[in-house]
Amino acid sequence: MLARAIIVAVLMALACMAGSSATGPASAQTAMPNGRRPLLVFGRSHPGHITGQSNDGLTVQLRDGGTQAIQFGEIWRIRRAYASDEPEGTAVIDFANNRIFVATPVASLVGDTNKRIRLVQFTAPNGEAVYMAADKVTDISNALPGLHNPLSKSVIGTRDGSQQVTETAATAKRIVAEAHTAP
Repeated sequence: MLARAIIVAVLMALACMAGSSATGPASAQTAMPNGRRPLLVFGRSHPGHITGQSNDGLTVQLRDGGTQAIQFGEIWRIRRAYASDEPEGTAVIDFANNRIFVATPVASLVGDTNKRIRLVQFTAPNGEAVYMAADKVTDISNALPGLHNPLSKSVIGTRDGSQQVTETAATAKRIVAEAHTAP
């Protein structure tokens, strides 16, 4: 009896090492898109300061002496820095495939930026407000259990990144649609 149990255990171990030949669901067989993360991150160690604003965008003075121009049409998300590796008390601007930290209160940054582009407010899974450019939203889908944060109800996608939010997909679609129809 003991020998039979050992043989079964060895066979099961070999089967696990060889992998399963059964195919999974169709979605698991498709190639997952590359993660949408910023390629360039400015100001993580030393946040920049907004030194100018024009009709086209913002100018940020970096601590190393350089400047970074951010076109309003490239901004897709603004939020408060809250992750452990982000500088405390800064605002995060995600633009194109880049991210910049600026030593500016989020409320004033959103107020100034909202005069140039339509920003809509959502709630991140951690309860923080997240502002996204309504014109940059390309898709809104339901959050998937096991893939997204358990508190997320939907995922808002843009060409440059995505944001999990606690609003339902229907509510998020309504918020974006209202921004497009507002005067």
